[in-house]
Amino acid sequence: MCRLRLAILLIVTGHLASYPLGAQVLTVTQIAASWHILALLSDGTVSAMGENRFGQLGRPKSAPLRFQPAARVDLPGKAVQVAAGDEYASYALLENGTVWAWGFGGSNNLGVPLNGARDRHTPGQVPGLTGVARIVASKASVMAVMGDGSVRAWGEMPELLTGGQRVFPGVATPIVINGLVSVTDIAGGPFGGYALTREGRVYAWGSNLKGELGTGTAAAEIRAPALVPVVSDVVSIATVNGAAVAVTRDGRVWSWGSNEQAGLGHGTQADVREPGQPTPAVVPGITDAVEVKAGTLGRHFIVKRRNGTLIGWGNSDWGQLGTGIAGDFQAKQTPIKLPDVEAYWLGGNFSFARTKDGTMWFWGEETAAQGFLGLRANQRLPVRVPLAKLIP
Repeated sequence: MCRLRLAILLIVTGHLASYPLGAQVLTVTQIAASWHILALLSDGTVSAMGENRFGQLGRPKSAPLRFQPAARVDLPGKAVQVAAGDEYASYALLENGTVWAWGFGGSNNLGVPLNGARDRHTPGQVPGLTGVARIVASKASVMAVMGDGSVRAWGEMPELLTGGQRVFPGVATPIVINGLVSVTDIAGGPFGGYALTREGRVYAWGSNLKGELGTGTAAAEIRAPALVPVVSDVVSIATVNGAAVAVTRDGRVWSWGSNEQAGLGHGTQADVREPGQPTPAVVPGITDAVEVKAGTLGRHFIVKRRNGTLIGWGNSDWGQLGTGIAGDFQAKQTPIKLPDVEAYWLGGNFSFARTKDGTMWFWGEETAAQGFLGLRANQRLPVRVPLAKLIP
């Protein structure tokens, strides 16, 4: 009887062809995206699709700017998280706490020197790195949150974090980032970012020209990691293009830093010559937030609310905010008409969501729209993605 019900459900949702009767129904548990897309599946495997000019899909490289269909990546164990670097590299954290990397590695961001080569399409382990709890890729750099709350980093690295030493083309062996303790998550990267601690505090580092460090003053300076003084009890944080957005446990949203891409959520967009907002301030109108995410290339923010809906703001040139609005910027917070969202992910010029019924949704840039839907046009509203496009 249970199998009959499953068969009926799969027929209704159009998934029967992908899942034979009695087979395990796979779901997408995480998506990481930049120029390419990585999907972590519920069985611990990873599928990759999209751009593959440096072998970042885990297969021999192909012509740039062409969307390659999904195929599984050959990994030696079950993955628990994936990350996609903006410089055409891919990373997977396995359940045993090791990190595997492939794609572009010209900045030693694969954790090993490539001895004259620029890329590698076969996944390889980052040597000497175990006990990792989370990974974050940013351009040609990677940061790893360790199980003990410390942070390691490799790839392109500013002198600020290397003891004043310039390392070219990049740091191959992961180094400890001093000043970061009790960390659970990271937004951004070595050149500027934020670390969330178990206690709900936020560390910030990097440039402070637009008030990115949240100290109440903006200056042409670069600082080592230090606590942001105003915000506390933070449960989620995201950043892109110098803007920082944090969600606190009481459901409020805070923002600070640059507003050049309308990233502060206050309904305005600043000129590049205008000063930023150096003091964290509450984003008006949202009191039920649970999570915030940012799109790296898309330069947009989307917040998930307690009722399972999404609301976003920022850059909207590719439709990556999913609100149906055309134009470069969407400074005003605008709801996305997609109910019952269970999980969502932003990356590149794309956005994805999974609703409670298991349906996958996409909106954003036209290249992926053509690969998923056969439509050569930016998708400015959420559209259903056939599971077979994500789960080969």
